[in-house]
Amino acid sequence: MSGISFTAIDFETANNYRASACAVGLTKVKAGKVVAQTAWLMKPLPGYDDFAPVNVGIHGITAAQVRGMPDWRGIYQPMMEFIGADALVGHNVSFERSVISKANEACGLPMPPLDFHCTLTLARKHLELPHYTLSDVVGALDLPAFNHHDAGDDARASALIAIELARRSGVDTLEALWPAPPAKKGAGQPNYYASGYTRRLADLPPANPAANPYGPLFGQTIVFSGDLAALPRADAQDAAAAKGAVIANSTTKKVTMVVCAELGLGAGPVSGKVKRAYELAAGGQNIQVIGETAFLRLLAFQ
Repeated sequence: MSGISFTAIDFETANNYRASACAVGLTKVKAGKVVAQTAWLMKPLPGYDDFAPVNVGIHGITAAQVRGMPDWRGIYQPMMEFIGADALVGHNVSFERSVISKANEACGLPMPPLDFHCTLTLARKHLELPHYTLSDVVGALDLPAFNHHDAGDDARASALIAIELARRSGVDTLEALWPAPPAKKGAGQPNYYASGYTRRLADLPPANPAANPYGPLFGQTIVFSGDLAALPRADAQDAAAAKGAVIANSTTKKVTMVVCAELGLGAGPVSGKVKRAYELAAGGQNIQVIGETAFLRLLAFQ
């Protein structure tokens, strides 16, 4: 596998803001073999340094642990030196891309010209699984056990997934492992999974009546505002419907939850869907607006 060379990357964040990176893991692969690994804790950037309980519950990193650590400005240069000219690989790699983009933006740095490849997309192409979390894919491929949500372990797991699927596919380059999509979709074939695509009402997935009725998403009526970093909007809709949620396209008096990719400082203008949700909540409607991290936490409930 002489052409299978890249750096796998994973970030953990202190809260819902992408600029709040508190850990990064990196695993370098050359010719299909892991040749180097590193991981750093970091203090989140000023203004993004609150540690949300839901995030701490996921990765276990606390403010006390990173108090004496450098922040993004001190980690960025050694991180980029480790990456070098490599493409970056990750599981839900759009999250890693958005962390780099938002943290650099907060520091006045440009987004570097990097190529990104996603092992989640790769696993969906090659495996038939009920779920495609990093742990699910590692288990399905019989790869070594790892400490999920440890940035170093997650980066290595992503690297091993790419290596194993390249081996099983018999490919020798990243271009063959992740072929470029067709330039155009044919007429009458909408790309439901493209960024920004909004499904027609008739194409929205139905709620699964056999889902766990005690699950936090069962019976909710959910609207998604914008595209999530972790997965395309259509995937998020499908996953929520599988948990028994009703999916809607607009914020009406029937909606109980609006999922927004980012909330608050640095998130950009508030969408019309979110504004309408706040108006309805102020009028007494039982409706909540949650961020992506909170939604993924609810989605993980079995």
